[in-house]
Amino acid sequence: MKNIQHKIRGSQPGFIGIELPDNYSVLLLDEDNFNSYRSERRYYGQAIEVKNNYAHFAKPVDGSWHVVVEGRENFSPENINIIYRAA
Repeated sequence: MKNIQHKIRGSQPGFIGIELPDNYSVLLLDEDNFNSYRSERRYYGQAIEVKNNYAHFAKPVDGSWHVVVEGRENFSPENINIIYRAA
């Protein structure tokens, strides 16, 4: 499995949209769980629903977070578009 990650620092409320070229999965992990994920240990996070190659969720406002996009075949990070919108 291949993946990319994008760090989000809490601050102003808003929304994040992710345009995906294929059926990838998207996870939202706090800093501790992201470190567990990278170390291939047990982690807990929020799976973000992907519909029609698009994911949309409220941006966390406290702490540091990581959006992880996982793909299997034809994984091409350059075709993933992350969009921020203010609340």
